[in-house]
Amino acid sequence: MARTDPTEPIFTQRAFVEKNLELDSSWDKAPGTNEVQLTPGVSWVFWQQLELDLEIPVGLQIPDQGATVGSLDDIGLGAQWLLYNNPNGPLDYFSLRADVEPPTGSRSKDIGGTGSWALSLLPARRFTIVQRLPDLFVSLQLSYAQDIRATTSGNRSLTQKAFIWNTALLQQYWDGRVRPVLELLGTTVAQAAASADEQTVVEVAAGLWLVPFPDDNSLSPLSIGMGWKWPVVHRLDSQLTGLLIFEWSFGT
Repeated sequence: MARTDPTEPIFTQRAFVEKNLELDSSWDKAPGTNEVQLTPGVSWVFWQQLELDLEIPVGLQIPDQGATVGSLDDIGLGAQWLLYNNPNGPLDYFSLRADVEPPTGSRSKDIGGTGSWALSLLPARRFTIVQRLPDLFVSLQLSYAQDIRATTSGNRSLTQKAFIWNTALLQQYWDGRVRPVLELLGTTVAQAAASADEQTVVEVAAGLWLVPFPDDNSLSPLSIGMGWKWPVVHRLDSQLTGLLIFEWSFGT
């Protein structure tokens, strides 16, 4: 089923809605920190045009000394509306997306509590570069994001505001069994509590989706996605970020 859809970017938001129902879970730990985050989530698509998302993250602070502290992190709510879908038009897909994270976490435990909201424009289009090669699928993410609660650094208290501009280049080979992904990821922080954070961060990402099992195998619905990103201009949390995705897609 997953091979009938366009290739999904690894780090950039996708411009299309994929399936009627998606269940997912993620585990995150940033290098150099003591916080681990577990995030179960669900996505539900209505009429193949409107997608609603819910993520309920739980954070754990595991200090080198002392007791482990846990708390609900900032809940994620999202909605994506597929406004345009025409393979013969100027765009293959065009979506509008809104994301809100109410400050449901705990600042006293250093687990969320800031909250944020974001609006995104998500256009995508296929291009034929060379007839002998698969079409190149280009997907863009243009977003504005803002924290809900201000962050204090020293004597400066400001609400962080940022512009996100991501581009993903994707192709499909061997009936969609091998799908390489190349992404350019940009974030411009226009306002932050620490003036040193007001900068533009540019990262390059490379990824790959694989469907390793044949159609007559019981594991044929499995897709494996791998992605890595490196900083080019400045950096956010780490020098290198890796991501591994196991996607099980099936029909009824």
